[in-house]
Amino acid sequence: MSEEQVTEVSADAEVTQSVADDWRSTIPEEIRGHKSLEHIQDVGALAKSYVNAQSMIGADKIAIPGKHATDEDWGEVYRRLGRPDTPEGYELVNEVPEGVEANDNILDWFRGAAHEAGLTPGQAQKLLAGYNDMLGGMTQVDEGQAEQARLDTEIELKREYGAAYEDRMTNGNAVLAEFGTDDITEIPLADGRLLGDHPEMIKMMVNIGEFINSKIGEDSLEGIKTSGAMTPADAQERVNELTAQGSPYWDQRHPEHEFYVNEALKYRGMIGG
Repeated sequence: MSEEQVTEVSADAEVTQSVADDWRSTIPEEIRGHKSLEHIQDVGALAKSYVNAQSMIGADKIAIPGKHATDEDWGEVYRRLGRPDTPEGYELVNEVPEGVEANDNILDWFRGAAHEAGLTPGQAQKLLAGYNDMLGGMTQVDEGQAEQARLDTEIELKREYGAAYEDRMTNGNAVLAEFGTDDITEIPLADGRLLGDHPEMIKMMVNIGEFINSKIGEDSLEGIKTSGAMTPADAQERVNELTAQGSPYWDQRHPEHEFYVNEALKYRGMIGG
């Protein structure tokens, strides 16, 4: 290739590059240096880029708002994704777990929260179903804990009252029937059990009943018919009285010695029994 030919080729290249760069002079100055145009070499490439961008825009394409987007901008996105126009537009099936009462106020709140979050009806339904499943699991755990607490209370009271357990429960229930209401026993406590299942509550009712019986008389409380059985503590107290120092229990020659010994054995049986 001659020197003249080389010079001619170089000149053509410079003209081509100049034309490629010159196309930017035909667009507004404020966007000439935009980063998105860095790789655009000529008008043809710009046209192809535009056509490709337009092909990505359609009824099934949604532009994601930028960081400066308003609530209205996002509202339009949620609308196109399928969010109802109002919270009332969510037609939800609220299948609450067994033992839980449906609450319309909570459901209305849920609709409002779902609408504000931009959820579609399907998403809202799945979230509600998941919440109810979780609630059902928590309810089962709470019921199990409450039942165990009730059984623990029963074991504790039977150990303390022994053979007199049924009598004490009769007294306690009679006091509650006479002076209280059923509602008070249904008050839930932090551990899941009811107030009426708490041992201290039961003991208080029992003690009141015992006080009334001892000071006023058994007939003072309607419905009380007890067997007269003693608690282990009462039996131990009786044993202490029978075996006190100086009692006939320790004097074999005393005419009541045998009676004292037999009585002590009887009450000791109640303590262990």
